Amino acid sequence: MLLILGIITLLSFVFSYVFEPFEINTTEHKMDQIWINCVHAFLPLPIVFLYFTIVNWFVKDDSHWTIGKEMLHLSIVLILIGIGSFLIRDLIYNNPNNWSFRYFYEEIRNSFFVGVLLLAIVLPLNLQRLIQKHSKSVEKLTFSPSLETAKSQTIHIALGNENIQFDIQQFLFAKVESNYTEIYVLDNDIVHKTLVRITLKELEIRLQEFSNIYKTHRSYLVNLDKITSSTGNAQGYQLSLQNYTDTVPVSRSKLKAFDMYFSNLKKE
Repeated sequence: MLLILGIITLLSFVFSYVFEPFEINTTEHKMDQIWINCVHAFLPLPIVFLYFTIVNWFVKDDSHWTIGKEMLHLSIVLILIGIGSFLIRDLIYNNPNNWSFRYFYEEIRNSFFVGVLLLAIVLPLNLQRLIQKHSKSVEKLTFSPSLETAKSQTIHIALGNENIQFDIQQFLFAKVESNYTEIYVLDNDIVHKTLVRITLKELEIRLQEFSNIYKTHRSYLVNLDKITSSTGNAQGYQLSLQNYTDTVPVSRSKLKAFDMYFSNLKKE
């Protein structure tokens, strides 16, 4: 994200400095135009970083992140940048009407104009870069689902009146579902799902002795022995598991750690 922010900041400064897309009244300026361009170019940095840090904190499952959701959040960010530009007008311009609705509207409009133009250039290029990068990375991984690294052992989970048990070699993956965790096991080539009132973190602790169980995503715990194939996309990897028709994600933030862990596991 920092790389994208840096590129957008640089392009924003160059665009504003070279093309001067908006009407300029130099008599109102409290500083040189070049410094005003710097302020407007760097202002989005803390706003975007803080906003998406908060979003990442609350979004538990980014495997279903869509272009529509991304456009919505980017629109909100552009509005916040426009509001930020409006709030600092007194630092830049000597104008008694700085706090008028006219300038409030203009700052938001200008933020959308420049922001949409730059994002239309940067985002598709970054999307293609991520797809190529992750696709190349996943090609280096070799999957041997028949090679079991964990011995057969029955796992017991007692929760009140519930008593869940499964063989660790049958475990496919676990997924967060609201206040519960869905546990998927493979029994006689049939995938069974059990909803358990336990957090993924608690389940991870109970299975920590098994090196083949790995947290690929904040919402997923996966048996690496059950991976049959994988594909790379802009969000990370999508893992295919034995006899499971859907895929399980490896989040972008965990790709390097996953590659290293998986490669070392297969060398053992």
